[in-house]
Amino acid sequence: MTCKIVRNLPTMHQCRIGPSRGLSLPSLPQPCSSPSTRGRQALGQAISSHTGRRHCIRGTSRMATNATGKRSTSSVSNSLIAVLKDEIKYERESYRRSELIIGDPPNDFELQDARGTTWFVLAKEFENEEIIVRVDLDAQPILEEEEEGEEYEDEDEQEPSVEFQVTIAKEGDDTLIFECESNGEYLTISRVALDGIYEDSDGPPAYKGPVFQDLDDTLQQAFVDFLEERGVNAYLGEYIRVYLEDKATLEYQQWLNRVREFIGR
Repeated sequence: MTCKIVRNLPTMHQCRIGPSRGLSLPSLPQPCSSPSTRGRQALGQAISSHTGRRHCIRGTSRMATNATGKRSTSSVSNSLIAVLKDEIKYERESYRRSELIIGDPPNDFELQDARGTTWFVLAKEFENEEIIVRVDLDAQPILEEEEEGEEYEDEDEQEPSVEFQVTIAKEGDDTLIFECESNGEYLTISRVALDGIYEDSDGPPAYKGPVFQDLDDTLQQAFVDFLEERGVNAYLGEYIRVYLEDKATLEYQQWLNRVREFIGR
């Protein structure tokens, strides 16, 4: 059985994360100059859902050739730059930021993000716990393409799901890790693991925990309630989904600009 949380709109407050008691906020990686393979796939999915554009590759070229029949380097580069400029212009004009992600995140979480990276973090304190939600653009489900001729039904379509990791730390060496998924209407748990911070890398792998779906239904629901009490619910899942799509769009725009600048040097 897969446990689900139906969206419950919470009251939003502000919070400040104090000194770490066992789990420090991870440092965001250094900005990268181009997206990875999976990053490009995730970017493409988010951009596609944002703009609805379809791209094609022409089989013929209208670019000028030189006397040997080869295209001149400057002509090819200039053509690419022109296409990049068109794409940049389109993305800039069609971009709209959702009101849902304007302002502070819900449920007392604070946002940590940096342009040029593939992931972002939501963090908060709850009693004697530190909670970190990490969302990775490169670790998202790959959307299946519709078969040719398949009828599109608006009413039956659900928003794409996002996957994220929730880490809960207290004083001591262990952290509780949840692998979660949400599309904004529900939140599911796919895995729960108890992970030691200081594990012997030379020894056999430590037992992390059972397959979540194999747990008793009552225990599964208890874990769901545990996360919901800490503000990890369907409403947070909706915020994560919308913010991730927005981030993918902005990262794509930045990537286009950096590529254009590189080609134009």
